[in-house]
Amino acid sequence: MRIKEDLVLRCIGNEYIVIVPNKGPVDLTEVYTLNETSVWIWQQLGNKDFTIDEVVDLVMEHYDVDRKVATDDVYELMDILKRGGLIIED
Repeated sequence: MRIKEDLVLRCIGNEYIVIVPNKGPVDLTEVYTLNETSVWIWQQLGNKDFTIDEVVDLVMEHYDVDRKVATDDVYELMDILKRGGLIIED
């Protein structure tokens, strides 16, 4: 998996948003709001390939959480990102 390259993470006030630019003739730009944990994960992943297990390991190293909770949360986040077209699978 990999985060799509044309996405922009911005901090506006106290909120972090991901902007999905539309390159079509009509401006249909999409915006997603991320919570603090999702932003941290996003920043760790950068422009590199990753697996769900690698993300779970990152979360467990950074947060005081057991593997089941980390795995459930990461799967939920990745599902949201996939449905929004924010990450691509190889």
